[in-house]
Amino acid sequence: MFLAFPLGLLAASVSVGQGCTCGSGPYEGDYFAGDRPESIATYKFVESDKGDPTVIGCADGQREGFADVAKHPRVAGCMAKWEGALSMRAQGDKKPCGDDGVACKAPADACAPGWHLCGTNGKAKDLSERADAASCAAAGPGRFNAAMSHGQTDELCPPKPTPATVFPCEEAGIGSEPVCCGNDCKKGKCTDGVWPGQTAISMGTSEGCGSVTSDRNGGVLCCYDGATAPGAAAGDAKAAGDAEAEGDAKAEGDAEAEGDAKAEGDAKAEGDAKADGDAKADGDAKAPAVDGEPAD
Repeated sequence: MFLAFPLGLLAASVSVGQGCTCGSGPYEGDYFAGDRPESIATYKFVESDKGDPTVIGCADGQREGFADVAKHPRVAGCMAKWEGALSMRAQGDKKPCGDDGVACKAPADACAPGWHLCGTNGKAKDLSERADAASCAAAGPGRFNAAMSHGQTDELCPPKPTPATVFPCEEAGIGSEPVCCGNDCKKGKCTDGVWPGQTAISMGTSEGCGSVTSDRNGGVLCCYDGATAPGAAAGDAKAAGDAEAEGDAKAEGDAEAEGDAKAEGDAKAEGDAKADGDAKADGDAKAPAVDGEPAD
């Protein structure tokens, strides 16, 4: 039996296949216009202990991804809730929020003070400098998204990225899906964005980086602003302060000891001078002159 296909659709399929240079192929299955990411309602997250949000990375003080804080001090997976479909780069109000209570005004508000939503600047190294591909894939149950699409433009197959590439945050379509860490992230058309051949996404072209819902994409990736671990920076500052205080105390002690020694020396010298003066005066008093000559 001969099956007729519309020439336009066939031509589009051929041109897509010939033009793709950015990744290893389609999803595990196929692309569908308007497909949606799976619901996160059934995930059983592995959570960290509760702690200081500025160290944990999540505004509510608990991680759901990258739960081992000591192993992953500069990247955190945080679950959050917000109303409607929002861009991962939407401006929030910076009020603490998360999945355990208060809803967020924007996904970025799920990150604690001193942290930011990974990929907001469009640079792959924002994430690759804080996690490798293996730890990203094993970040925990669910999907945690960065604020960057995995394609460099809204075209299907953009050129391979370079360190200077700035990734956009597209709303929908193939290539728009956000870069993702977690056990349920999958590889799409373009796998080189952050880790060559290993970059995964939250599969579902209807919710690109620029239009995500918390029902299906409520996990976000938060990156620490500093170049060292949050606790290490505080520890270094404390150690420096302690050393400075110890130095000051030592200097003060040395100065005090030197002052005491000087005072003691002055007192001794003064005492010796007084004693010498007293002895001389006593000697002079005991030996009066005889017939105008000094006495022996």
